[in-house]
Amino acid sequence: MQPSEKLSLETQILITLACAVAYFYAYQLNTHYFEWLEFSQNVNWFYIPSGLRLLFVLVLTHMGALGITLGSIAINYIVGAPDAHVFNLGTALISGGSPYLARLIAIHLFQLNTWLNGLNGKTFFKITILFALTNALLHQIWFVCNGKTDQVITSGLVMAIGDWFGTVLVLACASCTIQVVKSLNKTKL
Repeated sequence: MQPSEKLSLETQILITLACAVAYFYAYQLNTHYFEWLEFSQNVNWFYIPSGLRLLFVLVLTHMGALGITLGSIAINYIVGAPDAHVFNLGTALISGGSPYLARLIAIHLFQLNTWLNGLNGKTFFKITILFALTNALLHQIWFVCNGKTDQVITSGLVMAIGDWFGTVLVLACASCTIQVVKSLNKTKL
């Protein structure tokens, strides 16, 4: 049974909205501090929100994917062209769907169960690379189809690198936070 099956609908909606808000503000943070590392429109050498994409989807599955999609819709309409509905919605679906697809591929490819039990550093490393490549490939195909780029290979590689750096940073911070919380809980006992 998936964790979401134990949660009420209201709780699932709140978690989804929290993911959307966190993703939206991570984008704002990344833009504020790392705009100077932007390679081209929508392609960054360092992209923290991609780490949230993978983290939310690994831990929260469909709630995380839907939250990322909603946050991306808000970003696309606020920052992008508000009248480019197809592009905005397609980009949002790729933003939420690519980590979900990478999760499904990882489960199959690395023989993981749906709870992702037994993850270790080596498997996490493989998942981060798989996600970065999947995300960059899907986005770049979408950007080419919509005339947003003509540098597919270069932009795709830069996006994959930026997504990977952002993902590793977020997962490392999440891992450190978990370790600190565990150690604090042990000292209280």
